[in-house]
Parts: sequence; structure tokens; C-alpha cells
Amino acid sequence: MKLIKPFCGLRPTQEVASQVASHPYDVINREEAIEIAKDNPYSFLHINKPEIDVDINIGRFR
Repeated sequence: MKLIKPFCGLRPTQEVASQVASHPYDVINREEAIEIAKDNPYSFLHINKPEIDVDINIGRFR
């Protein structure tokens, strides 16, 4: 039998909630996400689309 343990969720404070909220990861592309999350370290896009924080040339083959 699987053991499922409850956990407390985290919510942003009201002051930063609008900065944390983001679009769903599958409706915007990388370039759009980079632009939206630019200068906003609270954006959840840094979690949903972590590739926006990595140089675009990393992992590309030539």
C-alpha cells in the first residue's frame, strides 16, 4: 500500500502574488517566457520553464 502524507502548501503574500502568477508553461514559447519573466525573480516561469534561465546556446548541436 502506498503511503500518502499531507503537506502544507505555500502561498505568496498578497504584495507579491501578482509577480508570482504566470501563464501555463505550454501556451508560451521560450522567447515569450524570457520576456515575461525578465527582471522578475518571483515569476513562477522560472520553475515552469527553467530553460529561460540557461543560455540559449547550451545543449545545441552545430
